[in-house]
Amino acid sequence: MKRKNYLLAAAVIVSLAVFAGCGGKGKDSAGGTKTDTEGSTGEADADKAGTGEGTQAVESGDYSVDDYVTLGDYKGMEVEYIIPEVLDDDVEMYIQGELEENTEYKEITDRPAQEGDLVNIDFTGKIDGKEFDGGSAEEYELVLGSGEFLEDFEKNLVGKNAGETVTFQTTFPEDYDEEVGGKEAEFTVTIHSISEVITPEYNDDYVASVSEYKTTAEYEAKMKEELLASEKENALQEAGQSALAQAMENATVNGYPQDLYDTIYSETEENYKLFAEFMGMEYEDFLAEYVGTDDLSDEVLEQVNEILVVEAIAKKEGLGLKDGDYESGAMKLAEAEGYDSLESYEEDYGKDYVQRQLLHNQVTDFLYQSAKVTEVTQDEAGEGEELELEDGGLEDEEGLEDDAEGEAEG
Repeated sequence: MKRKNYLLAAAVIVSLAVFAGCGGKGKDSAGGTKTDTEGSTGEADADKAGTGEGTQAVESGDYSVDDYVTLGDYKGMEVEYIIPEVLDDDVEMYIQGELEENTEYKEITDRPAQEGDLVNIDFTGKIDGKEFDGGSAEEYELVLGSGEFLEDFEKNLVGKNAGETVTFQTTFPEDYDEEVGGKEAEFTVTIHSISEVITPEYNDDYVASVSEYKTTAEYEAKMKEELLASEKENALQEAGQSALAQAMENATVNGYPQDLYDTIYSETEENYKLFAEFMGMEYEDFLAEYVGTDDLSDEVLEQVNEILVVEAIAKKEGLGLKDGDYESGAMKLAEAEGYDSLESYEEDYGKDYVQRQLLHNQVTDFLYQSAKVTEVTQDEAGEGEELELEDGGLEDEEGLEDDAEGEAEG
């Protein structure tokens, strides 16, 4: 059988869940209003607008977006297009990921665990007789020798059989973290199963078995081409998102439809709960570590504001999904996330979400096409980020030091 890559799936889910909120925050009634909309764009460009019979309404629900959004400038935004590049290391990393996806796990019952095996375990860790945070889990899958856990922990499982329970002591390194660093812990581990990890050998035969190519050279050339195409699409999306963030800064959002807010809140909460499950964490612990708060209201409001501004721009420019646009566009989104069918994609995300995402992409593409675009290299883009930090002065440097200390403590 093949082991599912839960962490990858979780990363995809979370990135999609927050994608609609990755732009600017915009202005709302609590953060000040902007009533001067002189200079706002007016007529739609005929060659870019999605007008015509069969165009679906852009609003997500039973409301008029004009009741909530006053647009400011949104055309002619200054954005950077970061010229994509794909290195040989990127291709190698992609191939390693493909090999992992094609790795099989054969359950072993006639020998003890050895280095390189996958073990399914329950474990409980105690310090001074008390369990500590992060020291226990059930049905955890660990490859022995991977270095995922302490070396002593993994070594104590080598030579043990399925069904066996073992108790041992190990000492955490001094610099592990503030809570357990330098302390001795006692772990009790039960091994449920042992599986041999069978990773395919990367050669011409493997390439021929998983693709239409006959040699590794042909395969790598094609992978580099596909990765570059994907990077180009990402660069366009990032530039378009930058334009949208500026459009949000220039817009005024006064309130929101409660049904839309409730929907986005539920989606965000559900996706975070899925991520926490995939990570083997309690939902509250996941929020504390990865979100930084258990109050999702600000994040949800940011997403709602973005949806409303997107809908307002789409309405003003005559953009929207024409007959037949939904199926083809939704299938592209589904395939990009590894789905074989639109039905299963809609089942996981919901048709409303998919429609919002398609409209979002349509608007950011429109904004990019109308923007003032400057092409920059990867290095130039990185220099800009460094300059921002330097311009931030002592206050920013202290903030960075605080962040570093926080990470060291965690």
